[in-house]
Amino acid sequence: MRIIILFMLLLSSPLFKGPLTRLPDLHELRAAHSATLLPGGKVLIAAGFRKGPNGYSQLYSNTAELYDPSTGKFTYTGSLHIARCGQTATLLPGGDVLITGGNNDVPRLASAELYNGSTGTWTRLPDMLTGREGHRAVLLTNGKVLIAGGSNDPDLYAELYNPATRTFEKAGASPLRLSGSVVVQLRDGRVFISGGIQGKEAVQYSMIYDPAANKFTRCADLGIVKHKAGAALLPDGRVIIIGGSDNRDWNGKYSSTEIYDPSKNSFTNGPNLHFQRFKLNGAVVTLRNGTIVVAGGNDHIEILRPGDTAFTPVVTMDQPYYFSTATLLPNGDILLAGGYGNDAQCKPKAWLFSPSYLKAPK
Repeated sequence: MRIIILFMLLLSSPLFKGPLTRLPDLHELRAAHSATLLPGGKVLIAAGFRKGPNGYSQLYSNTAELYDPSTGKFTYTGSLHIARCGQTATLLPGGDVLITGGNNDVPRLASAELYNGSTGTWTRLPDMLTGREGHRAVLLTNGKVLIAGGSNDPDLYAELYNPATRTFEKAGASPLRLSGSVVVQLRDGRVFISGGIQGKEAVQYSMIYDPAANKFTRCADLGIVKHKAGAALLPDGRVIIIGGSDNRDWNGKYSSTEIYDPSKNSFTNGPNLHFQRFKLNGAVVTLRNGTIVVAGGNDHIEILRPGDTAFTPVVTMDQPYYFSTATLLPNGDILLAGGYGNDAQCKPKAWLFSPSYLKAPK
């Protein structure tokens, strides 16, 4: 009996950890929120949506909270000026976080805000040049932020945020108008953009943005149409595009991947997932050893170690999580936060996934 009691005490101790640890809940139900690792190691969780009392309507949040790895808890920080979901969040070199666009009761928000991690306050910025949702943002090597997609204006596919002036400026013209794409910065600083929606159709198109020339160039097409996918940069400089769906959305989910090789400007089929998944933008993480962790769009967490020919399921969660976030922490753990399940109801749940506790492959 004493052995059982001691074992139970050990399991409840904060010193006992396994691959997946349940954390205290977020202060709010959230999905399609943003999660940003700050320079001091805390994670900023901002905005998002939840379902209304009728279980169907959507309510939008203007709140933000911080996860502190030293305590394992969430605390409120300053509130945004505009409630929203589906925004982009970009950590700037000075430590501020740029939030752009998204939607609430108004589609394609043009508003932008800046979070100061030192003071915990938000500052309204001048509006973007056009409203955007389903857009993506990438910090460029020149210090500016590329904001691409999600616009109804054919002349403003993309724009640039200039931290020096805190203003937005027009980017080069684009041959395509993609939204909901995967966006990955390549080793040479160029930005790879692939898949997504053009009009109302999922597409195979891809292109590359060159910051030095401020120019978009169309590149090789995907093998199949896809949107709501995830992506990561592989250790060898290629890009893997993970899961996603075709025009049938929930009924067209993929368990396949494709790999883009910038040196050859071509796609090849990649390692297969064990499970179909989509709505996982923001839930794919690359560890420092090159292992890719896919933590969204299904109730299984899968990993791809360098050299593997297929993904490996490693942990099963209590339910699938869509439009959740996964954030790599300085100690190598991954913070999993929010999202919604098959019942379409947003959750306040948070977890700590610790890859170091996984068994090494034989």
